[in-house]
Amino acid sequence: MTLPQPVPEAALRRLRRSYALLMLLLGAPVLAAVIYVLVLQFEIVSLGAQRQIAMSTDRRVTRLDAVLAPLRDNLLRLRNATVEPTIAPAVAVDRASLAPTADGSAWTLDALPAMLRDSAPQVLLAGARRGDAAWRDASIEQAAVFAQQARLVSGSRGGFRRVIYVDAEGTQAWIHPWVDSATLLAELQAASVPEALQRLLRRQRRGGAEGLVFRDAVAWRVRADGSIAATTTLDLLERRGYLTGELPVAALEAARVDPAIGRFWVLDADGAVVWDYKGRDEPGDSVLDGPLPRIADDTLREAASAPIALRSGAMLLSARSSGVAPWRTIYASDEAHIRRLVWRDVGPYAAGGAALLLVFLGTATILWRRYARPSLRLVDYLHRKALDPAAREPVLPAGWAPWALLTRDTFDAAREAQAAEQRAEALKSAIVDHALAAIISTDAQGRIVEFNPAAEAMFGRRRAEVLGRSVMETIVPPRHRAGHEAAIRTLREGGAPQTLGRRTEMIAMHADGREFPAEVVIWRTDLQGESHFTASLTDLSERRAAAEQIERQREALRQSEKLSAMGSLLAGVAHELNNPLAIVMGRASLLEEKCEDAPALRSDAQRIREAAERCGRIVRTFLNMARQKPAQRLNVQLNDLARAAADMLAHTLRSHGIELQLELAPGLPEVSADADQIGQVVLNLLVNAQQALVSAEAAGPRRIKLSTGVEARRSNREPRVWLRVADNGPGVPPALHETVFEPFFTTQPEGIGTGLGLAVSRSLVREHGGQLGLEISAGGAVFRMSLPISGQPGELTEPGALAGYGSSGPARVLVVDDEAEIAELMRAMLEGAGFEAATAESGAVALELLAAARFDAIVSDLRMPDMDGAALWREVRVRWPALARRTLFVTGDTLSPGAEAFLAEAGCAALDKPFARSDLVDRVATLLME
Repeated sequence: MTLPQPVPEAALRRLRRSYALLMLLLGAPVLAAVIYVLVLQFEIVSLGAQRQIAMSTDRRVTRLDAVLAPLRDNLLRLRNATVEPTIAPAVAVDRASLAPTADGSAWTLDALPAMLRDSAPQVLLAGARRGDAAWRDASIEQAAVFAQQARLVSGSRGGFRRVIYVDAEGTQAWIHPWVDSATLLAELQAASVPEALQRLLRRQRRGGAEGLVFRDAVAWRVRADGSIAATTTLDLLERRGYLTGELPVAALEAARVDPAIGRFWVLDADGAVVWDYKGRDEPGDSVLDGPLPRIADDTLREAASAPIALRSGAMLLSARSSGVAPWRTIYASDEAHIRRLVWRDVGPYAAGGAALLLVFLGTATILWRRYARPSLRLVDYLHRKALDPAAREPVLPAGWAPWALLTRDTFDAAREAQAAEQRAEALKSAIVDHALAAIISTDAQGRIVEFNPAAEAMFGRRRAEVLGRSVMETIVPPRHRAGHEAAIRTLREGGAPQTLGRRTEMIAMHADGREFPAEVVIWRTDLQGESHFTASLTDLSERRAAAEQIERQREALRQSEKLSAMGSLLAGVAHELNNPLAIVMGRASLLEEKCEDAPALRSDAQRIREAAERCGRIVRTFLNMARQKPAQRLNVQLNDLARAAADMLAHTLRSHGIELQLELAPGLPEVSADADQIGQVVLNLLVNAQQALVSAEAAGPRRIKLSTGVEARRSNREPRVWLRVADNGPGVPPALHETVFEPFFTTQPEGIGTGLGLAVSRSLVREHGGQLGLEISAGGAVFRMSLPISGQPGELTEPGALAGYGSSGPARVLVVDDEAEIAELMRAMLEGAGFEAATAESGAVALELLAAARFDAIVSDLRMPDMDGAALWREVRVRWPALARRTLFVTGDTLSPGAEAFLAEAGCAALDKPFARSDLVDRVATLLME
């Protein structure tokens, strides 16, 4: 035998090369992943640095506004308090110190005593009215009030170094705290007081005071010496003036925030530098080291609206506007410096990537030595072992096989995780790409500037074709455009702000001209002095349709509640009618038996009994319709159900001039069905036919034919009985033959029917294994119901068959009823059938009779005063358990929930009033057989 040879060395070299190539192919994705992670981490840290710069700018502008806001508020408070002081203590007015200057061109308060200079202002008066003493007195009195309020404001947080008021004509000025005119002239470089007043006026106007539009506006200006002036208008003495609060150079030091890195500066409205702070960690070779760089206005506007710092040349730039002063804060950092900081944070990740590559190479070597090579040896060993039982086993590392299994499971888990991640990404994309809210933005003129994909789907227009077009012409129907244009014009002019941000409804227009209701919320956005209006729209078509459907269902529920209330009413009426009907039926039956020798009297008694039985069937039909009880399948006669429904509607049909024809097949087999449910179906079909004939305007007689029969037997199913209701009305169009069976569909006028009758009827018939459909006919509507045949009818016990119950003689029955007529009637019926019967007018009397004599069965009314039938049965169950099982309850109130619950608890038989003699005798005989 030739033994197998080991694997050639050349094949092993080829395998090693293949393995090396495989490791290279596997290592390339690892290397690419490491590089990708490093680049991604670099971008993440870079974006974090840009976001930190933007957040730092926000904090700085907030800090700046927190310092400027009290200064603005104090200036406005001073202006208002000067006009209408809220605190008005006595103000010392030193008119004697007001004296003309040496050249007589002006009046000053230089002669004010030193002790009053801390609380009084300097007053400068010039112009043609300086000789008017009354005018001077009014000015100095108003100046005293001004000084008093300025002293209060200066003493609070955010005070001014100096407060100056000058009127619009330059004829008077007040300065607080007091300063002599010579010092003021030197500061203003003016030769006279009138010239100083004019220079003060020009300086205020250069601050923008003459351009103020709103009463509470404040103009800010940074002067050449670094001080800051805030100016507002002040109307006094029937003239407009300008009120200026001056701040020292260091007044804004409270807003200083150390930038740490980069450079932070503030520009006023004219582009002048207000502050300039350089970071302590900024390197000396930074592009921000030296004069401030010039930045284009477009770049600053873009940086002001960007959520993160923008790249501008070699800088990362962030800008924000002050909400108090017309100033702009700018924060810039050297991008090269930020990059070095980012690389310092990313360095550990690079080291980790290098370590990962080394681990990969080491792992590849270990895999070859401990797994690939042992696998080859195992294959060679298995090959030799198949032919040579004495083949020498190779040297293999212990436990290498479980690692192979672990590797396989690990790759399976990795693929499952990747698939789950892809599904999650797909789900996220689907949610984002299929948003339903339509967003439309317009400029102040109503031209569309934004139109999102949901809006494209809602209005059937593409974004490219609607941009720049009028929103009114695009989405608003022509008949509504005038009203919408007026509303938008009011919003554009600043009116009706309460309509913004509120949900309103409008009629929108699709691209094809179709109109639909929409819910819209509009808000206004002011961007760089330009107003934009944005609307969020939701299509209300489906919501309106759902609301209409709910309203129809609510109407159906109200009809159901009416039926429930009618059922409760029927319960009371039935209880009151059943007792006298039972007496009439019973007495008529007994009278019929007594008149056997008098045919005429017997015929009259028979007619009375039949009329009473008809009344009983009508009442029982009403009760079965109103009774809510579980379905109970019994052998029932379809003809009986048809007659009961016909009797119930007989009067209604006659009053509407409708003739009802009955064609009921004799000897119709019984069906296994719930009599109440199938009876309701028959009644619904007759009511539908009646309503169709009443609403029809056709001339001629109105007829309804109710017929029954048996279907011809088919080989594939058991025989069935059928019932057909046909009318000679307008009929049902062929297109609606299936629609009429849908819930809430009706062809009747408003207020007639709920559209549930046929849907419920078909459902009940199908539950019984039958069919209900609409037959095609030349005239009128023909509804046909078919039910499977259950089998042979049940057998009835002949009256008196068990009269000889027991070996001791006739069975003894105790009749309990609070109405003596009913009790005597049942006693006579039972005695006529061969029973011995005794009566009791209450439950208490019945217990006494039961204790005194033996009885084989009890027939009791359910509702009685004092002790009712339920209390009597519970007492009998305790004393005579066997007799409790042979108790029959006779009642006319089985519709009430209490009666149903008790009968279900007791498990006793029940007989509804009114009843025939045979019904009573059969039920008692059945009890005695148990």
